[in-house]
Amino acid sequence: MMLLDNENGKKHVERMELDYFIDAYEHSTGEKLIPVGVAEPPDFICQRADGSIIGIELTKVMRDSTETDALDKIYERLERKKGLASENIILVLQLVDCPIAELKCLLDESLKNDFESYGFVEIWLADYTGIEAYGDIELFCLYPSEQWGYYQRPYPERKPYG
Repeated sequence: MMLLDNENGKKHVERMELDYFIDAYEHSTGEKLIPVGVAEPPDFICQRADGSIIGIELTKVMRDSTETDALDKIYERLERKKGLASENIILVLQLVDCPIAELKCLLDESLKNDFESYGFVEIWLADYTGIEAYGDIELFCLYPSEQWGYYQRPYPERKPYG
């Protein structure tokens, strides 16, 4: 019974994290994703506006106390998730200890084609470090290359703690 409660709690937290991603995704791309189911893997099933179904896999990127290079950790997580790759799954790499603002200088155009070989339909970095202060997340699209880049929320909308 305790294991079931832990799994339910984990899914509840993941659903809240999904909601943050869906909001930021719509703000960044103009496309709405509607959750229609829970799966494993991917974590969630969503429906696009055109009625097509897409999976969303959330995975946290966390460094331990000896690691400083978040980019290496991102590539490590990508390698671990490569087995889930599908033309029908969006991979969301959740940054929990390194804001995108600190990474974007490392994410230059020379890396733009590095992420195609992982096999996901889309790969996003999602900055969860500011949730407490701002109540939202920001995104950086790693793939597809046509969407590459930082999707920063406008600051008039983002007031810390308020």
